[in-house]
Amino acid sequence: MESLRKKLEALFPRIRTMLLLSYFVIILFCITLIGTASFYISYNSMAERVETASSQIVRQIEFNMDNDFHNKRNLLLAPYYNQEYIDNINAYPAMDSQNKFLFRQKLGDLFLKSFNITPIPDFIRFQIYYSNGELLNSSDNTSSGSANQVLNAEWFKQTIAKDGIVNFFSSPPVNGQEESKTAYSTSILIRDFSNPIGFIVVRADYTDGLFKGIGQRADLTKNSRFLILNDINNPIFDSADGREADIDVQALSQIKGDSGKFWTGSSDQTMLVSYTRSTYSNWKTVLIMPKKEIFSSLDRIKTTAIWTALAAFLVTAILSLLFGRSITNPILNLYKTVNHIKRGDFSVRVDIKRKDEIGRIAMNFNAMQDELQKQIETKYVYQIKLQQMELAMLYSQINPHFLYNTLDSIKAMADYHDVEEIGQMAQSLADMFRYNTKNTDETVTLQEELVQIDAYINIQSIRFEGKIDYQLEIEDDLYNFPMLKMTLQPLVENAVFHGIERKRGKGMIHLKAWKEGDSVYIQVRDDGVGISEKRLEQILASLRQPLYQEEYKLSAASGGIGVQNVYARYTIRYGEQFHFSIESKKGVGTRVILKLASHLN
Repeated sequence: MESLRKKLEALFPRIRTMLLLSYFVIILFCITLIGTASFYISYNSMAERVETASSQIVRQIEFNMDNDFHNKRNLLLAPYYNQEYIDNINAYPAMDSQNKFLFRQKLGDLFLKSFNITPIPDFIRFQIYYSNGELLNSSDNTSSGSANQVLNAEWFKQTIAKDGIVNFFSSPPVNGQEESKTAYSTSILIRDFSNPIGFIVVRADYTDGLFKGIGQRADLTKNSRFLILNDINNPIFDSADGREADIDVQALSQIKGDSGKFWTGSSDQTMLVSYTRSTYSNWKTVLIMPKKEIFSSLDRIKTTAIWTALAAFLVTAILSLLFGRSITNPILNLYKTVNHIKRGDFSVRVDIKRKDEIGRIAMNFNAMQDELQKQIETKYVYQIKLQQMELAMLYSQINPHFLYNTLDSIKAMADYHDVEEIGQMAQSLADMFRYNTKNTDETVTLQEELVQIDAYINIQSIRFEGKIDYQLEIEDDLYNFPMLKMTLQPLVENAVFHGIERKRGKGMIHLKAWKEGDSVYIQVRDDGVGISEKRLEQILASLRQPLYQEEYKLSAASGGIGVQNVYARYTIRYGEQFHFSIESKKGVGTRVILKLASHLN
């Protein structure tokens, strides 16, 4: 007995066994309920069920229609996603003819793109009018008339009155087009909410393809039909006869209120009419079902229930096994994938062939693997970039141009026997190289950096014969503030060579450090030639790029490690504890500010 139980468990895993039993219970319960109820259903209860079902169908049709209307309404709101279009709407009357033409073209392209991203089968055209009735653009070069005709058109007035709420209306004929092609239209007013005068009205025309598609999906009986009526009960669409709805006046007069149902006609012509009014478009959806077609299936329920029960018992086991396998196999694949990852293989992914909960689990699992792999790869890349930055810093510590210029100056002064200045320059140069080569710590104090800057400024002052003025403004308690080695020298060097050297006359370099709250600010400012807006934007754009995507070039001839290296080293090491900004104006000067947390981790 125990061995038999184990064989059964091996043949039917627990999940599959539970699913099989559940399917049997559900099918038996449903068939028994249907079979028992079918013997006691009366024509009255059948009529009640049909009335309820017809109301549900009507509501479903209304829901599908409203959902489509909502999507089409969103297409009309495209200009609100870009403030530039709203600004141009306000400025349109003051534009010259060329700018007006460009704006009309750009506005048309926006809606063409909006309507073509997801093709709409029943779309005919769109038209864009300005507040004075002027046609700005039309997808098929048609118009609803002259500017005065548009202003006096009822649909245009209704759209303005709704002030941003979408307007649905059955369309009159459009100039140059056959009236039969347009079943209905939508329009909406778009404007700056602070400007009630300047606005545009966007109108879109559609065929009756939406209604036909909804009718086909509604699974109506052969002789059933549904109508779409506007807010005054004029027919817009009839699934049986096209646009010309054929329903007697007495029946139409009974369609009142937001929803309802009633029987109309006599003898074989008796029909069940169910209707509901959409709060979105204010149109009514009407479903008409013949009585003889409704009750024709009642006599077949008993026979159908019996045959269904027999067929269900035969196929339940097969379907249960297949369905159970379709659930458990993906779980088994997911288990195998987890084992691969457990062994360190992050390249394997779960094959997603389902869209249910299991498929979503597999999708999220793959996404988790992608993110994990990306984080691992990114971490390695950042480590490599940090090593590149540090290597670049070592390369730049002996700047050939700086060294050559300094030695040339020493040689020139030697020729003139200016022994004192030669001594000063040589001593400063020695101090700089001693700082660069002997100080192997990555983190130094602000005081140590300032000593390096003093030596550098001393050399440059002698080179440029007093052209450079240098000022320090340091709060006393910041001299021991820790910072990365070679932070200030690249910034001061940029100020000298790109700012002061190109300036006529003397120039000032001001180095300031102060504390505000939990932040320490270090500023290097010069009154040199400044940076053009285009070049400044290029520099800032290069700093905004992800570091692991940039190709950092190691070149001693590039003029030092520069701003980008300082920014990269601080960003990699301190992340959000570091902020960097550059401000410059052509002919005025440049200011670079480093903002650091007062307690760096």
